Amino acid sequence: NRFTDTAEDLTNDIEKALFFQRRSLFFALAIGSLVGSIAVLLAMEKLNWLHFLLVGVGIAYSYRLIPWYAPGQGIVFLRIKEMTFLKNLSVAFLWGGAVFAVPILYSSTRVDQTFVLLQLSLGLFLSTLNNTLFDDILDEAGDRIARIKTLPTLWGSRNSLWLLWTLDAMWIGWVAFCFATRRLDTAHSIFLAFLGAYPFLYTGIYTRFKPTKGVMDMLTESDLLLFSIGLMVLSTR
Repeated sequence: NRFTDTAEDLTNDIEKALFFQRRSLFFALAIGSLVGSIAVLLAMEKLNWLHFLLVGVGIAYSYRLIPWYAPGQGIVFLRIKEMTFLKNLSVAFLWGGAVFAVPILYSSTRVDQTFVLLQLSLGLFLSTLNNTLFDDILDEAGDRIARIKTLPTLWGSRNSLWLLWTLDAMWIGWVAFCFATRRLDTAHSIFLAFLGAYPFLYTGIYTRFKPTKGVMDMLTESDLLLFSIGLMVLSTR
């Protein structure tokens, strides 16, 4: 994706854009990794539909492959990245679902506590949705120049932030309800509530202090790391 976002990256983060333009080897490594993963899974007889879905959506995210009707233009081809809000939902759904779907598909063990598992998956979905939509807020200027229709370019950054805050507050309320009705134990409730509270932290830092994009990228991309640490802590109980 870094090799297909040149127009917007030259405005949003010119250092990043120039870095990847000068290192085409990374593109070859990415393609090689995808081919290698398919070869390994094929050799182990573990290749399934989910792998093709993940790779296929990743390609369609970056390249104009999806036919779409545009008023006044007829059928045009778009990237998922250019499809308002569908981009955010598709990334969040794949990240939120694949992390749990892959172990389930490859395991013969019976899945217990499906409600808790579903809440963890929804928590990761919410974290990733926050991540992708907030990235769009940071990239609003470049997306406008590249004429990419994201929620921030259509609604404005402030309204997009309010959407995230509303979703996060609703999630925390839902976790509190599940805890009160004993659907979730204390540890899971704290962890899931934290997933809804963390975006308030980095969006608050952004609105209050306006740090560099590098700092904000580090904070937003830490959500998966924090999620992984949380799962490790829960697994020790």
